Amino acid sequence: MSREDPLKAEKDFSATLDEQFPIIAELSDYKQAIDKYLVLEKQTRQSSDLESSKRLLVKIVDTLAEHRDWNYLNDLILTLSKKHGQLKSSIQTLIQQVISKLESKDYFNDDDKEQLDWKIKLIETIRTVSDKKIFVEVEMATVSKMLSEIHLHKFNDLDKACSILCDLQVETYSLMPFSDKVEYILEQIRLTLKKGDYSQGRILSRKILLKTLKGFEKAEQYKSEYLQYLIDIDVFEHDYLSIVKNSLLLIDLDVIKADSTRYANILTAIVYYVILSPYDNLQRDLIHKIKLDENHKFTKNISSKVFALLETFTTNELIHWSNIERSYKLEFFDKSEIFASNETNYKNLEKRIIEHNLRIINKYYQCIKIDRLAYLLQLSVSESEVYVSELVNKGMISAKINRPEGIIRFENFEQHNSSSGGDGAKNVNELLNSWCYDVDKLLEEIDVIGHLINKEEMMNGIKVK
Repeated sequence: MSREDPLKAEKDFSATLDEQFPIIAELSDYKQAIDKYLVLEKQTRQSSDLESSKRLLVKIVDTLAEHRDWNYLNDLILTLSKKHGQLKSSIQTLIQQVISKLESKDYFNDDDKEQLDWKIKLIETIRTVSDKKIFVEVEMATVSKMLSEIHLHKFNDLDKACSILCDLQVETYSLMPFSDKVEYILEQIRLTLKKGDYSQGRILSRKILLKTLKGFEKAEQYKSEYLQYLIDIDVFEHDYLSIVKNSLLLIDLDVIKADSTRYANILTAIVYYVILSPYDNLQRDLIHKIKLDENHKFTKNISSKVFALLETFTTNELIHWSNIERSYKLEFFDKSEIFASNETNYKNLEKRIIEHNLRIINKYYQCIKIDRLAYLLQLSVSESEVYVSELVNKGMISAKINRPEGIIRFENFEQHNSSSGGDGAKNVNELLNSWCYDVDKLLEEIDVIGHLINKEEMMNGIKVK
């Protein structure tokens, strides 16, 4: 059983080791040398001489590594880590020294099957020894990452690699540096997304906060990777607004600006995704902010014709889908991965145009025939009714369909209020809703007052008795 490091050793063996190491090194049989080291290791362990114990363990690992006796080393890792009274720092040093050999190409060539098999065996032994031990949690994470890479690159087993790596909750490791935690979690996200598990990728992404990605050497690089993974998840989920917000953060990074091609592609994608986003206050603010383009990032780096789409979607005029297809499909949409490889995005673009046209019609019409509306929207009558119903349910427009008469009545509150000249005028429905709320509030107050009166009557009754 391991124990905490002592404040002071019972006996200092440093002079003894200085004397014995040269003598032991002259032995022709390395196994005899290991036996002598183990005798000294027992003495230093029992005397709680931490520094001497570390020196001996390093010497044992180096000697066995020199002679490529991985089987003996594998057995000693298990044996030494379980020795009674073994110090925690000594176990940590032993494992760290073995890891240094595993990482060195002088000792292990992953292209050699026998060497690769021994490497995996040693890694599994370290994982067994380190399991559920806080003082070697960083070493556990290191060898787990090595094993994951072996399964990924040598055995092409993505599922196994992902399982090994994602099994560790490195965000709870107090001994691991913050930058290493971020790198590890990013690798977990990368493998999870490569596997196609976007739900798990979203869960893992919540372990990193954007505001914490600063103040260390690779902060900007990790931030760019993290934002790109978030965008990949949002693309899969068709969360267009989140794509735009994360992309706007991404283009502010110097590492992205340095790659002019990627920078221009991201700017173009921002324009496409912001017009694909469902209409609401946030989408409206973002599209106007991008269109304003204060630093001329968009106008200098993307096609003026693509940038003109923002003006098209913010102008109070009807957009004809046939004109958009004729102007953009062959030249831009078919060459963009956003539309060419994703039919859903292309359908959503047509849907956003229809929604835009309905909002414009709602603004200028009070009453319109259904067949006329269908003509303006370039849809069938039934499709037009479906879109009107959807936008009414989402609260984007206010309309009522009169099927017997074949008309649709729009209620444009702003236009009605401005034309009537009444600054405090309210719509009938809003007025009824406010009255209903006032009545409910009045009844609640009456109920509370009734309870208070009953309470006072009971208290007075008790006092009288």
